Amino acid sequence: MKKVFLALCLVLCLLLIAGLALAEDASVSFTKQNGSVNGGFPFTFSLTLRKAVEQDLDVLLQCKETGEELTVHIPAGSKEGTVQYETDLVTKNETRNFTIQDGEGYTAKSKNFALKVVTLPKAKFYNSVIFGYVGKTTTVNILFENPSSVLKGTTVQLRDQNGTVLDEKTWNSGDGLRPFKVNVTRDLIDRRVLSVWMGDYKISEKYGYGAFTDMSDEPVRKVATDQPLVAITLDCGWYGRQMPDILPILEKNNVHCTFFMTGFFIRNFTQEARDAVAAGHEIGNHTNLHPKMAKDKAKINRVTELTSTNDAAVELLGVRPRLFRPPYGDYDREVIALSRAEGMEIIIWTEDSHDWDVTNGYDFDKVWKRVTKKIEPGYILLFHLDGKSTPAVLEKLLPYIQEELGYKCVTVSELLASANMRIPEVVEVDTGAAD
Repeated sequence: MKKVFLALCLVLCLLLIAGLALAEDASVSFTKQNGSVNGGFPFTFSLTLRKAVEQDLDVLLQCKETGEELTVHIPAGSKEGTVQYETDLVTKNETRNFTIQDGEGYTAKSKNFALKVVTLPKAKFYNSVIFGYVGKTTTVNILFENPSSVLKGTTVQLRDQNGTVLDEKTWNSGDGLRPFKVNVTRDLIDRRVLSVWMGDYKISEKYGYGAFTDMSDEPVRKVATDQPLVAITLDCGWYGRQMPDILPILEKNNVHCTFFMTGFFIRNFTQEARDAVAAGHEIGNHTNLHPKMAKDKAKINRVTELTSTNDAAVELLGVRPRLFRPPYGDYDREVIALSRAEGMEIIIWTEDSHDWDVTNGYDFDKVWKRVTKKIEPGYILLFHLDGKSTPAVLEKLLPYIQEELGYKCVTVSELLASANMRIPEVVEVDTGAAD
């Protein structure tokens, strides 16, 4: 009996030792004791065991602050398991403490984890307008107002209005100013509405204004058409008194022309402008207050000079200009890019009548000689609504061009269409850019 009793005791001791070993083998720990994640993004918790388990094991985690519970599944034959925790957007940084809860088949060793949930970063465009030219790389500087909220390893993207990723950066460290590089191709020309994204979240409050163009497409001075077409254009800057004189002349000769109007003109001579629209004439943009767009660029807001005129035309005339004529013919490559970004092609002229020039033109004979010395298909003739001799010259010129020379007078858009020339696209987006 004594031998049997000793044998039983030995068996019990062996079972106890095996049980203790098993309990030690199922000791569960967090791989790390802390971590960070931006609110709105998932975080992956990782648990480890000293050795692989023989059976599937489910480990329960609980958040002290929210009461949320997560289950980490560790499959048989493995010694680690993960679970993804979906976070919400937060308005301020928060710390959430997770604890491994004791459960069947395991015990917790390193059982606490502090998760810092961080607000999303805020990005803004360093420049109000970003210019880009086909074949060149342009830099878009993005300022992150709270760079500490951009966690290491985070990917931040610069996108356009179509969702195209133009460039992306993976954050390591440093200050809040980051240069993004855009290789400008013809696919990107005209208006680019830019924004900064982190995953599915747009982190730039205002959009970036991208004005991208191809400088090989020069402003229009003459149209290479094989049709006998000529465009008559009249610039309307400050006065509308001669509109009642000129419109009947155009109508009598069955001519539609292009009036380039300032925003000032549209707002102060609204009825005259409406009369031109009602008669079937085309309206172009001639800036808001007639500045020199290149020479005076430091004194003016060039985007506003364009957009305020278009807004006035839409609001008061019911039309949106698709053509732009810079006052004095003064432009640079940025003006070209801005015009096309606003959905307008730049139209200069083939021949200036000088009906505005008191010293060297102005009178009938001088104006007449200038505009009739040479006329060819695709010519664009420049007149001014307030030119002293303009009505009299047009009275004689229109039948001369159409009846004697055999040309047809058309709008600039019709002239462009005859040569299949492209007018930039209008991108209708409330950008809040270009302060």
